[in-house]
Amino acid sequence: MSIAANIARNTFYQAFSKFSGAIIGLLIVALMTRYLGQTGYGYYTTIIAFLQFFGVLADFGLQMTTTKILAEPGSDNSRLFGNILSLRIISSILFLGSSVLIVWLLPYPLLIKEGISIASFSFLFISLQSIFISIFQKNLAMARVAAAEICSKGLMLLGIWLAVISDLGLLWIVASIAAGNLIGLVILFFSAWNFLKFKPEINLAIWRRLWLTMWPLALTIALTLIYFRADTVILSFFRPQNEVGLYGATYKVLEVLVQFPYLFLGLILPLLTKFFILNRTIFELIIQKSFDFMVIIVVPMVVAVLILGEKIMVFIAGPEFIISGALLKILILAAALIYIGALFGYAIVAAELPKKMIKFYFIDALISLPLYLIFIPIFSYWAAAYLTILTELIITISSYYVLKKYTHIKIQPQLTLKALAASLLMALALLALANQNLFTLISVGFIVYVMSLYWLRGFSKADVLEIMNLKKS
Repeated sequence: MSIAANIARNTFYQAFSKFSGAIIGLLIVALMTRYLGQTGYGYYTTIIAFLQFFGVLADFGLQMTTTKILAEPGSDNSRLFGNILSLRIISSILFLGSSVLIVWLLPYPLLIKEGISIASFSFLFISLQSIFISIFQKNLAMARVAAAEICSKGLMLLGIWLAVISDLGLLWIVASIAAGNLIGLVILFFSAWNFLKFKPEINLAIWRRLWLTMWPLALTIALTLIYFRADTVILSFFRPQNEVGLYGATYKVLEVLVQFPYLFLGLILPLLTKFFILNRTIFELIIQKSFDFMVIIVVPMVVAVLILGEKIMVFIAGPEFIISGALLKILILAAALIYIGALFGYAIVAAELPKKMIKFYFIDALISLPLYLIFIPIFSYWAAAYLTILTELIITISSYYVLKKYTHIKIQPQLTLKALAASLLMALALLALANQNLFTLISVGFIVYVMSLYWLRGFSKADVLEIMNLKKS
C-alpha cells in the first residue's frame, strides 16, 4: 500500500470518528444551550475556558514531542513512553490541581468554582488520552482511536440527556463529560498495550532529553495561551455571563471545525520527520500535497459559513443564539488560518525549528494581550472575534516565513485558485436557494463544489482511486 493510501485510510478512520464525534458534540451543544440558556451556557464556557488555560500548560509540548520521538529510528519506545507517561501524569496533576486552588480565590460565582473542580478530572483524562493517541498515530492504527472517541462521546450525550430531562443542572452535565472522557482513556490505555508494552517510570536522563526537545514547544504553547485562550477568560471577567455564552457557543462550533487538521497532521508528522532527514524532495512534496488538501477543505468552508452563519447557529443552539451566527462568520476566518498555520507548525517541528518561532509567538502575545484588555471590556465578543483573526494571521505568516527561510520550500497556489473558483460557484447556488432548509443547502453546496472542482481539474479520477485504496503503488 502506498504512503498516500495508508495515510488516507487512517485519515478516513479519524475523519469518521471526528465526524461522528462532531455530530454528537453538536447534539450536546444543542441540548446544553437550550437547557442552560445564554447565562447558563456562559457559566459552562467559563469553566471550560479557565481549565483549557491550565490544560494547555500541562501539555508542555509533550503530545507533539511524543509523536516525533516515537517515529525516530532505533528508539527504545517502551522505555521512552513509560517516562513520557510519568511526566504527563505529574505535569497534569500539577497544573490542573493549581487551577482548582486558584479558582477558589477568584470572584467567580460558586457554581463556576464547583464546576471547575469537577471538570478538572475531565481535563486530566483528556491530557492522558493525547499521548496514547501518539502510539496509534505512529502505527497508523487510528481505528482504535475512532472507537474510543465514539464510545466516549456517546456516554457524554447519554449523561447530558439524562441531566436535561431530569433537570439535574450544570454540575451533572460537567460530571457526565468527565465520565465520558474517563471511558475514552480506559479504551485507549488497553488498546495501546497491543502495540507497545510500557509502564510508568522516571529516568532523569530520559527526562532531560525530553526537556531539551520540548522546551521550545512548551514556551511557544505558553505564549499561545495568551493570544488564543485569554480572550474568553478576559471576557468572563469583564462582561456578563450571557455574552460569554454567546461567544462560547460560537467557539464550540469553531473547535469542532479545527479538530480535523490536527488529526490529519498527527498522521503525517512521523513522515515529515522521517523524510526531512532522508529526502528533502519528498518532505516538500508532502507539505505541498497537505497544503492542497487543506485548501480544498478550507475555502468552501469559509464561503459556506459566510452565507449560512446565522442558519447554522440557530439550528445548533436555538433562536436565542442567533447573534452567534454573526460571530461565526468572523471566527471562520480564524479557523481557516488555523488549518494552514497548523500545517506549517507541524512541518517546523519535523524540521526541528521550533526555537525559530519563539520570538514570533512572543510578539503575537505582546500585541494581543494589551488589545484584549483594552477592547474586550468595551466591545465584548466582537473585539474577541476580530482579534482572534489578527493573532492567527500573525502566526500563520510567521510560520510560513520560518519554514521557507530554513527549508527553502515554496508553496504553489494553483489549487487554491481552483478551490476559490469552485467555491464561488457553490456560493451562487446557495444564494439562489437561500430560503431552503440548512440540510438542503449543505447538500447542494457540497455537490456543486465537488463537481465544480472536478470540472476545474482540482482533482482527478486517479486521486480518488488512490484515496479509496483501489490503486496500488
